[in-house]
Amino acid sequence: MPPRPIEKDIHNTLAYFAYSQYPLTIFELFKWQYKPERVYGYHEIEDMVKNSSWLSKRIGHFEGMYGLGTNGEVEQQVANRKRRYLDSVRKQRKVQKVVRYVSRLPCVQGIAICNSLSFHFTREKSDIDLFIITSRGRLWSARFWAVAPLLFLRQRPGETKKDPVDMSFFLSENNLNIEHLCIGDEDPYLSFWIRNLMPVYGSAELWDKFFTENNWTHALLPNAHVPKRAYQVRCGSRFSIPFCPMPECWLRVLQLIRLPGKIKLLANSDTCVVMDDTMLKFHTTDRRAEIAEAFEKKCV
Repeated sequence: MPPRPIEKDIHNTLAYFAYSQYPLTIFELFKWQYKPERVYGYHEIEDMVKNSSWLSKRIGHFEGMYGLGTNGEVEQQVANRKRRYLDSVRKQRKVQKVVRYVSRLPCVQGIAICNSLSFHFTREKSDIDLFIITSRGRLWSARFWAVAPLLFLRQRPGETKKDPVDMSFFLSENNLNIEHLCIGDEDPYLSFWIRNLMPVYGSAELWDKFFTENNWTHALLPNAHVPKRAYQVRCGSRFSIPFCPMPECWLRVLQLIRLPGKIKLLANSDTCVVMDDTMLKFHTTDRRAEIAEAFEKKCV
């Protein structure tokens, strides 16, 4: 008997997170429904997960979390998620110190935690990834002053094995829509990435504008609403650090000289490495296509 639409959508949501072996609670199943046939209520999903015979043959559960596979496999995933959660809590202490400094740079308008740390799913060697929104025309200045202490203290990826800080995505406040970074017709990873950003600095108006300009993700993740109260509590104003102003063009040339050859080679050839007037994105390893392919294979 073929699955009902809601069964199919629940399975496919779990299929996306199966790539990283990340089990979901019922609320997370509700929140992260990807392109559902219609918007389901929380209790609809809860009833279907607990009572569907079709799903029971395909998903396992343990301690209120669900994933593809047997109960034993999900039990291992839950134990792994707990370990990684504790590691992410430990990383938060370092994040606070980094954000305390970067948020005081006058050319920085917003900071958000992203990638595995925003899911509280990190390992000791996982990067602390930050997404930074800058003042108009100050991309290279923001990157220079934000990264300089990390360079001096050797805290960047490849320089320390424990909790390296990676600031490789800077976006200008005057061009916040990043839909053009999608790969192919659909890019599930980018949609989840945007909807799971954890703003930790910047005005509510700035983040409202960012999520509004990227509202195209709402059609793909209709239940993943922006936690306005949460980011309003986390974000706040800071006094700026006075520093010697340098022309943007000087800082651009200085950093271009120091950039690795691989980044220069890949620059603007696709969406992995982007360098223009409104964006600096240095992601030489991009697994989005791999994730999308694995997701598609597991979907029903």
